[in-house]
Amino acid sequence: MQSGRLLGLVCLSLSGLLLNGCGGDDGKGAIPLSISALSSRADQVSDSAALVAITVTPNVTAQELRWRSNGQPLSAQVVSSTTTSAQVLVQGLALGSNLVEAYVPDGRAAGTITLVNYPRSGPVFSGKQLTPFECRTVDAGLGEALDANCSTASRYDWFYFTASGERKPLADPLAARPSDIASITTLNGVTAPFIVRVESGTINRSIYRIAVLDNPSKADTWNGAAWNKRVIFRVGESTGAQYNQGSNSFGDVFKDLRATQSLARGFAYVISSLNVNKTNPNDVLAAETIMMVKQHLAKRYGLPRWTAGWGGSGGAIQQLLVADNYPGLLDGVMADAAFPDVWGTAQSVTDCRLLNRYFISRPGASAAQRQAFEGFTRNTCAAWDAGNGDVIVATGGAGNAGCGLNNKALAYHPTSNPTGARCTVQDVSANILGRDAATGFARRPLDNVGVQYGLAALQKGTVTLAQFLDVNEGVGGYDIDGNLMAQRTTADSATLRRAYETGRFLSGGGGLATTPILHLRAYAEPGADIHTIYNDLLIREKLKRANGRSDNQVIWVLPNPALAPLLGLGAAQQVVLTQLLNDVVLQELDMMTQWLDGLTGDPAALTAAKVALYKPADAVDSCWGVADAKRYREEATYSGAGVCNTQYKKTPSPRIAAGGPLVDDLMKCQLKPVNPADYAPAVPSAADLSRLAALFPQGVCDYSKPGVEQVPLKGTWLSY
Repeated sequence: MQSGRLLGLVCLSLSGLLLNGCGGDDGKGAIPLSISALSSRADQVSDSAALVAITVTPNVTAQELRWRSNGQPLSAQVVSSTTTSAQVLVQGLALGSNLVEAYVPDGRAAGTITLVNYPRSGPVFSGKQLTPFECRTVDAGLGEALDANCSTASRYDWFYFTASGERKPLADPLAARPSDIASITTLNGVTAPFIVRVESGTINRSIYRIAVLDNPSKADTWNGAAWNKRVIFRVGESTGAQYNQGSNSFGDVFKDLRATQSLARGFAYVISSLNVNKTNPNDVLAAETIMMVKQHLAKRYGLPRWTAGWGGSGGAIQQLLVADNYPGLLDGVMADAAFPDVWGTAQSVTDCRLLNRYFISRPGASAAQRQAFEGFTRNTCAAWDAGNGDVIVATGGAGNAGCGLNNKALAYHPTSNPTGARCTVQDVSANILGRDAATGFARRPLDNVGVQYGLAALQKGTVTLAQFLDVNEGVGGYDIDGNLMAQRTTADSATLRRAYETGRFLSGGGGLATTPILHLRAYAEPGADIHTIYNDLLIREKLKRANGRSDNQVIWVLPNPALAPLLGLGAAQQVVLTQLLNDVVLQELDMMTQWLDGLTGDPAALTAAKVALYKPADAVDSCWGVADAKRYREEATYSGAGVCNTQYKKTPSPRIAAGGPLVDDLMKCQLKPVNPADYAPAVPSAADLSRLAALFPQGVCDYSKPGVEQVPLKGTWLSY
């Protein structure tokens, strides 16, 4: 693992050494030309081409320049130029390091840059690629894969929208325009027919789609006049561990209101199959894929003004981790129904499975008693158990049988195939977490030693000491295959340190500190929805802890139309709430656009103060009333007075219910001796103390201290 760095701008021409971004001087008075990479970092170019910027002078134009790499001629296309600079697409780079030279043949000017080129199929910094790995190009309508990396040729398809909003295929983009085609006016004020071109292909073994307004005049030419130079990168939901490239369709770039409205306003709208958390929970691979797709977009469509992520649930996880650990890939994030990261969420999921299985095996507990230990609303832990509880099960469990492989014979089985593909979130991220030298299995940062489930409720008198002891004696843990066992789960120090320092737990202290964050949440906890609102506050606590401020984060909460019947609301009010949700979704897009336009319009360095300076005045915490659909601007807090806290109550995770902090990222707590006073108002008897000593021989969690090996983020742009 190493920290990636942009190659330095160093000029040592007198000694004959020319490095990245330097102008040449052959001793005959050549003008030095400065070159910098635009489409990516200079040391992370892919697909044999790069968009670069080069200085020019009135006496040396971009068109005069010739280009070569390691002494061999390169193809170069001048994309744009002024009297002082130009953007040039250089093509034909070899794999590995390329000393790229731009020069005028008569010797008047020269410059060099070192570009390091990687294959279109990757990897760049994510490390050894996952195996086995099945292609899904046929499922995606792209035909049979061309190689073992699931590559396909790129293709282009056109669609148009009618005035009523119906989408239709445009079979011949050069034919006369249909009579029912709608006209739109973009964010930039450009009026154009509502025609969308969808480019489809594979990059980094991922199936991508780029949708953008088009009004073609030639079959092989894109007319980009209506593109507003802004990009929405849609990131997909859920969490799983699959050994395939995932799939998507043309329709996925049109499937929701935000997509169609983004396109109508001139945004490019991008999706990628490995940027769906249910397919790929490896956020380093997700970051690499975003980077490579963005490179392609910049080289083929032009340099974007900014790129914002959008997506909920697992899609929020990917956005937040990418923004924090690989700053600059996403300029802003619309992280809706957010969770902070995979492993902090996995802690709640696995705790929920333990508690749910305990109560199933010992029926009779009331809903209030269960909530005292589980924290979440009634049946939420059961929903976690059923929906995502298999994320650490090596055989995949019911939710991911066969690890997403069509060839199930490749999947792990402890006796019949012990070397097969293991269906856990840690195994598909083994490059980052490392492997246990003894077993070969990926390291797992999961631990519940010393956790006193239900401690907060015991201290409030909600449960009895007998109930507290029974649950903690019976809850158990997980073996390495994710099966329930009587013993608690233990994580070793090396695994925990690596997880913290590589950003497996969201730190908030990397790039996220200077990233505008908008959270939108349709509150559904009364329906036992797993997308619990405390996560937004948890993320805020991380930002405050890391940076001393959190004013780059905005939290919006509104009623969930799906819960209208549960809340006693009629069909008419449900329609009102549905329209409200649609309206607020578009307000979120408008808010992010205003914020990022301000930031990118100012050439000053990006700082937390600059982010706060350009924060829109109405980008403030808010909730919308259930009955009146009215907006209430109130600071989001975990508890307290106000309309928002009254109507949208927060419920804690099992670890918070066990006395843990709201930041909820102590994967292994430091321990302290059992203290009878901690259980007041309960008074432990001698027999109770004996049970506690047997249950917690090493001690119990001391939440006044950081977690074991809870070290700061090692750095950003780490390479594996």
